[in-house]
Amino acid sequence: MNSYKPYSYLYKKTSEPAKLTSCFVVMVPAGKKITLRAGDPSTNGSETKIRYDISADSSQHSSRQEELEHEFAWDGNSHDVVVEIVSGGNIAGQSTISSSQAEEI
Repeated sequence: MNSYKPYSYLYKKTSEPAKLTSCFVVMVPAGKKITLRAGDPSTNGSETKIRYDISADSSQHSSRQEELEHEFAWDGNSHDVVVEIVSGGNIAGQSTISSSQAEEI
């Protein structure tokens, strides 16, 4: 598998306390694992990045789908959530969703 493009979706809660919940699904091949980068999710202004690294893991004997979720406070203003999957130091898959596209919960 050369591409780790995550399938992402975003939920928003506008009542107090307002929050965004980023959910995504990614396929991970046998012999690999996915690990959240230290310090992520990280927010800079109106963008939150959630970065994962792909690395070798000989204990993983089969390809699998992983579902991951992150919830964070939100000020109610326009906000983008970027999910990046990094393999070998390069972005192997990326997805960006705006709070304007998020489903209300």
